[in-house]
Amino acid sequence: MRISKHVHSCLLIEEENKTILIDPGIYTHEEKALDVNSLKKLDYLLITHEHQDHMHIPFIKELVKKFPRIEIISNASVKKILKEEGITISASNNRFIKIYNASHEKLPFGLPTPENSLFTVFDRLVHPGDSLSFAKTSKILALPIQAPWTSLTAAIEKAKALKPKVVIPIHDWHWKDTVRKNFYERAKVYLGKFNIDFKGLETKDSIYL
Repeated sequence: MRISKHVHSCLLIEEENKTILIDPGIYTHEEKALDVNSLKKLDYLLITHEHQDHMHIPFIKELVKKFPRIEIISNASVKKILKEEGITISASNNRFIKIYNASHEKLPFGLPTPENSLFTVFDRLVHPGDSLSFAKTSKILALPIQAPWTSLTAAIEKAKALKPKVVIPIHDWHWKDTVRKNFYERAKVYLGKFNIDFKGLETKDSIYL
């Protein structure tokens, strides 16, 4: 499985001749962290929830324009929004991808929490969107580590409790590079004590797992 990160929570997964993009958000689009023209194929687009840092409509339209047969998988809330934009999605599982409900963490300022989905990809990678409220993981966990609704401490404790083999940090756009890299290194050393390999992918980095 080849995994590449394209800012924040956007991951590109390539396995078994399938190409899957998760959470094409506004930060990825604005920073041009993923060159759509460089993609030769895109089979599935997975969207965990409706927040712009995970679902940016102009970005999705760009992807659908190039790959009109792409299958988009998400929840009912996202489906409603995309339908209003003339984009049809499927909410069903298949043998590559499974979708589950996972509660979005509580937001500050009394903001409403949207419907949030967790994806398991090839039974090897879990991407939970904006949630730490799930009880199981696969070998590889895409772990949200910084947000108004969580902390690095909470994320690290979640990894310790679930014991994935590998952690890929996501949801970290808000950190300056120097701060982020420092915390990545500290997390790698600390989780290594528990036999958890923390892979601090940089933008456009790829890894085979």
